[in-house]
Amino acid sequence: MPTRDEMLELVEAHAKLDDPMETAIWIRQEDQSIAWLVEVIPSMGSDDHPERPIVFTAARDFRYPLHLIGVNRADIEKALRKDLTLARAVAAGDVLYGEDAGVALVALARGLLSHGNARAS
Repeated sequence: MPTRDEMLELVEAHAKLDDPMETAIWIRQEDQSIAWLVEVIPSMGSDDHPERPIVFTAARDFRYPLHLIGVNRADIEKALRKDLTLARAVAAGDVLYGEDAGVALVALARGLLSHGNARAS
């Protein structure tokens, strides 16, 4: 299982890329062999299926396949409203970057779950 330090190192590297991200949330920390990350990137175009991750190897020294959900704010909010599984994962997520934006997204997911607004997918 990736450690929090490994995930922080990965997120810090992503934060230095050309397209700045607003927040990064580590989800599904219990997954033993895969790293899951939600990154909100304002410059990302619209995505018909924002809940579907891109899967790749992030770096040679990062030992886990990375399942990255990299989307703009509107698309991740839409996905949280449609996908109960994703909403649960974000609600339990660990904000690793962009504290204010991340906490707001986690709060949205928790609110959707508590009010029954997210649907099972």
